[in-house]
Amino acid sequence: MPGEMSVRENIVVLGAGTWGMTLTRLLANAGKSVTLYTRNKDKADSLKKTRKMEKPVAIEINGEVVITSDLSEAIAKASIIIICCTSQSMRSLCEDLAPHFSSRTQGKKPVLVSAVKGLELDSLKRMSEVISELIPGTNVCSLSGPNLAEEILAGLPTAAVVASQDFATAASVQKLLSVPRFRIYSNGDIIGVELGGTLKNVIAIAAGGSDGLSLGANAKAALLTRGLAEMTRLSSYMGAKSNTLSGLAGMGDLIATCAGPTSRNYRLGMELARGKKLAQVKEEVGAVIEGIPTTAAVCELSKRLGVELPIADLVQTTLLGEIEPEKAIMALMARPLASE
Repeated sequence: MPGEMSVRENIVVLGAGTWGMTLTRLLANAGKSVTLYTRNKDKADSLKKTRKMEKPVAIEINGEVVITSDLSEAIAKASIIIICCTSQSMRSLCEDLAPHFSSRTQGKKPVLVSAVKGLELDSLKRMSEVISELIPGTNVCSLSGPNLAEEILAGLPTAAVVASQDFATAASVQKLLSVPRFRIYSNGDIIGVELGGTLKNVIAIAAGGSDGLSLGANAKAALLTRGLAEMTRLSSYMGAKSNTLSGLAGMGDLIATCAGPTSRNYRLGMELARGKKLAQVKEEVGAVIEGIPTTAAVCELSKRLGVELPIADLVQTTLLGEIEPEKAIMALMARPLASE
């Protein structure tokens, strides 16, 4: 059966940031065989000794996890590789990975799973497109959904969706990664799943701005509803199924990301609305805020494709410091009347 794999095979997580560490802890605590890779040798050595990360979130992993900064060692016995880098470092990581795939002549190649939400700024490509460009001929999936790391680390239940053009591969990854309190659904619409997880970051910045200005539940509800319409409009134009955006990777992730400051993108919008500068917020967050490059990429896409995205445009204008958050919100309210 295409994409079939054993549940006992090794899972490799590439990236020891918050999300990579969270997935490592989640899967290892459920009895999965997990190897964690980080490019930074000093970080790998530190993690081997302490088994924990302190910032930006405190995360501890059990002693069964293999930790390495040697990529060849990390993926030698991998059946599935989960990529947890930033969107703008995906290309360089795949460039490192590619020779290891081309040299593997025996056995099945590992399935590559992108757990990254974003677009490459220069090419405007989705993460699976970047992976397929640099490592052709491999099965690629996308893992997405309402998955705030702090809640998962606290043992709270959540759900996610894994998508691939080869549905059998998505179904196999679904079985392998599903663990207690982390329910995974499978999907054949990788375009919609990737774009849902990407575009919601833009709307989350706007939602944080709305709450930072204390505009109330009515305004936020309207913003999220129209934001979802923007997400669906662009995604459908790019080949996604509209109902995918009504699922976990679209509306589900949007609701979670816009719920409060545990989301970096929401926090960015909230702090900007309260008068802080972009550089100050980035320093205080202490980790990559994916919504910043994503907003720039989405606005460029909207121009090239001729798809109207008024919320995204105003978020970008705000990030560039060309308009204050309150005036951006009021600009949305003053747009020409239209039917829904």
